[in-house]
Amino acid sequence: MLAGEFGYMVVRTDVSPVVRVEVRRVGRAFEAELWGPDTEGGVEAWHGKTDTQGTCRELAYDIAALVRARLGPGAWGREDPPAHLAAPPEIEVQRPELRPFALRLPESLAFLAPRMPASLESSTPNAEGSPVLIEAGLGAAVSPYGLPSVAVGGNAFLGVRWRRFAAFVEARGLITPASGIGETEIPGRATIWTGSAMPCLALKYVDGCAVVSLSQLQIDLGHGRAVTGSDGFSVGFGGRVNGKLSLSERFSLLGYADFNMQLRSIALELAPQTSTSGAVPDWRSPLLRITLGVAVTASFSD
Repeated sequence: MLAGEFGYMVVRTDVSPVVRVEVRRVGRAFEAELWGPDTEGGVEAWHGKTDTQGTCRELAYDIAALVRARLGPGAWGREDPPAHLAAPPEIEVQRPELRPFALRLPESLAFLAPRMPASLESSTPNAEGSPVLIEAGLGAAVSPYGLPSVAVGGNAFLGVRWRRFAAFVEARGLITPASGIGETEIPGRATIWTGSAMPCLALKYVDGCAVVSLSQLQIDLGHGRAVTGSDGFSVGFGGRVNGKLSLSERFSLLGYADFNMQLRSIALELAPQTSTSGAVPDWRSPLLRITLGVAVTASFSD
């Protein structure tokens, strides 16, 4: 135990002519008894005993302190210590243990490689053992339902991942490429900005998340048209499912499906001079919004 902690043989087997140490258990603790070298002239060798200690490390320090008190520089006063104690000790530092290197393939390609022996697997770091991972991602998104037409855009998110729990914040922007709003195909495009907070249950390949979102919908009808009743702010609650595919030890590919129910429906009305529909909204948003996306994520240990 001590050799593994200090990197060399702290307790040697060839020092019994100098100091003899006997270690015994006392209940769940340890104690040591020491005998010093026989001196010339038939004088009895000194004898000492350590206090009871709970660990081998504490016992080793007590043994070292007792040996220093009995045989150290201050133990001889003005006399010269014996020659076998005055000589400098020879300590042979052992070479460090060389551990085999193991190449780790992505989990998606692990079936191509033969299974490694248990000794090699145990010597490689395990990313799942890390207590906290900082995760960031950037990707593309599409909304097939919930806006005037299909919208495309991108998203970025940042989060913290533990072994079975994760939490993320996300910013997403989408725009409808096709011009045409409502049944009358009013020329114009919609842009929506969304910020979300997501606590998640994290499994090996899938995350299940609850979503709280704040969004702002903007309508651009071009020149010569005005919009009334266009307050596009909305709060939504929903859920998200993430699917993860590991690309390397740090990078992963993430796909998700987001279902968000809005607390209010947003109505679009044109100004009276440009609308023939009267009080009927030219377009009203559904309460449900669906977003699909894919992103590349990077993980960093805390």
